[in-house]
Amino acid sequence: MKTLALLSQKGGSGKSTLAVHLAVIAQAAGRRTVVVDLDPQRSAAGWWDTRATGTPELVETTPGELRAVLDAAGADGVALCVLDTRPSAGADAATAAALADLVLIPTRPAIFDLKAIGATVDIVAAARVPAFIVLNGTPAGRGAGEASATADARRALADYGLPVAPQSIGLRAALAHALVDGRAVNEFDPAGKAALEMTKLWQFTEEHLWPNDPRSAR
Repeated sequence: MKTLALLSQKGGSGKSTLAVHLAVIAQAAGRRTVVVDLDPQRSAAGWWDTRATGTPELVETTPGELRAVLDAAGADGVALCVLDTRPSAGADAATAAALADLVLIPTRPAIFDLKAIGATVDIVAAARVPAFIVLNGTPAGRGAGEASATADARRALADYGLPVAPQSIGLRAALAHALVDGRAVNEFDPAGKAALEMTKLWQFTEEHLWPNDPRSAR
């Protein structure tokens, strides 16, 4: 079993949105997936409560119980656990990072958001876990390229010494509309740009979680 953690010190980074979308796409790709909601705000759990299907599965727990939850999931044949953590750079985030196979750190491309990820980067470094920064909520680009604000953010993030995922996630209304009734964009508007971006981010993530699995090859 693999564990993917979404970590961010700053609220509003889109962490829960990425967590549930990646979980839905992973499930659709044939990997039994559980969303583990560690955030007292229950964003992922609230989304799941409105969902029409029972997959991906969801478990609410605390950092202190996380290891036991992951052990139980692995014993039950789960392929992937996606950890949605509360905004924090404390011990709970360190626990999630230590138990993860891969960490994604979402950030908006605004200067305050970019400066706020330093503590999370330090947690990942201490845990010695592979990690990528994901630019989320980016403005629309012109043509096939990224917007200048997104390109500027990539350059600014280079100072952290942590790779930035090649696929950014745009600020698109479809993401919010899909979540209202417990869906993901690949279910709400499967041919839309938001679904395409999320799918590409999942494929990138999958290749790093299962590098030797033929199903991860695109």
